Amino acid sequence: PIFASGTTAYSAGVPNATTSLTVTPTTTDATSTVTVNGTAVTSGTASGAIALNVGTNVITTVVTAQDGTTTDTYTITVSRAPSSSATLSNLVLSTGTLTPAFASGTTSYTADVANGITSITVTPTTSDAAATVTVNGTAVTSGTASGAITLVVGPNVINTVVTAQDGTTTGTYTVTVTRAPSATATLSNLVL
Repeated sequence: PIFASGTTAYSAGVPNATTSLTVTPTTTDATSTVTVNGTAVTSGTASGAIALNVGTNVITTVVTAQDGTTTDTYTITVSRAPSSSATLSNLVLSTGTLTPAFASGTTSYTADVANGITSITVTPTTSDAAATVTVNGTAVTSGTASGAITLVVGPNVINTVVTAQDGTTTGTYTVTVTRAPSATATLSNLVL
C-alpha cells in the first residue's frame, strides 16, 4: 500500500537484478529517532544499502519518541525474484574441439574424435552459480566433468540442460560428437 503513518506493514517485489536497496524514513516529530534494521538513520536520510537475498527479506524501521520508551515499528517485506539465467559461460569436452568455438548464446555444436576414443566427458559451467545443470539427464556440478559418456561409431548427441534458479527457465546446449569409423583392415590371426 501507499504509505500512511497508521499502516505499519508493507510489501514490495523487486527483480533479481536488484541486489540491495535503501530506506528513507522521515519522522513526524523532529525529536524522534529512527533505526532501520537496528542501525540509526537520520530522519529524511537514506539508510545504508541493505543487501537482498533471493526470496523474502524483512526490513524493520523503528521510530522512538523523545520520551525514549514510546515506539512504532514499521515492517517492509521485500521479495526478490529468483534468477532466470539458464545459460552456460563455458562448455569443454575432454577430447575433441567444439565447432563453432563456444559462445554462451550458441546452443548447437559439433566435434569429431578418432575411432580410438570410446568415451568422452563434458564440463559445463553455468553463467549463474545458482543454476543447475545436467548432461544427458544426469546432474553435474557446474565446472566439474560429467561421468564418462560412451561413444558409438558415428554421431553421438550429448544434451546439456541448464535450469535457472527460478526452477522453470531452461536452456539446452547440444553437442553432436562424431566418432570416426575404424580404419583397421588387418587380421589378428589366421589358422589353417
